[in-house]
Amino acid sequence: MGNQSTPSARVKTLLRSPCRNSASWDGDQLAGLARVIDDGEMLAYMHWVLVNPKYQGMHVGSGLVERVKERYAGYIFLEVMPEESKNAPFYQRHGFTLMEDGRAMQIVTHS
Repeated sequence: MGNQSTPSARVKTLLRSPCRNSASWDGDQLAGLARVIDDGEMLAYMHWVLVNPKYQGMHVGSGLVERVKERYAGYIFLEVMPEESKNAPFYQRHGFTLMEDGRAMQIVTHS
C-alpha cells in the first residue's frame, strides 16, 4: 500500500471496484483494506488483506478479517488463499483451516 497519507490511484480504483471492500481509516489515511468477491449467497473469497506498513502490528488486519467474517457469517464458505505460506498462521488464528490436499483455506458455517 505504501506510506502515502492519501490513497494512491490504484487504491482508489480498488475502493470503487464491484467487489466488496472493507477499509480501515485513520482520519484521511488508509490503514488497511480487505477485498472480497462473492456469489451473493453461498461462497465468498477474501482476495486479500492489505495493511499500510505504518499500521502493521496494530491489529488492523485482524479487525478487517473479523469484519469480513461478520459480513459473510450466513454463507456456507468463506475462503482465502494466502499468497505466502508464512501468512497461513494469521488466518488460522481467525478460524480458517487448511483445506485437504491444498493450500486454500476456508470457514464452513453450514453442513
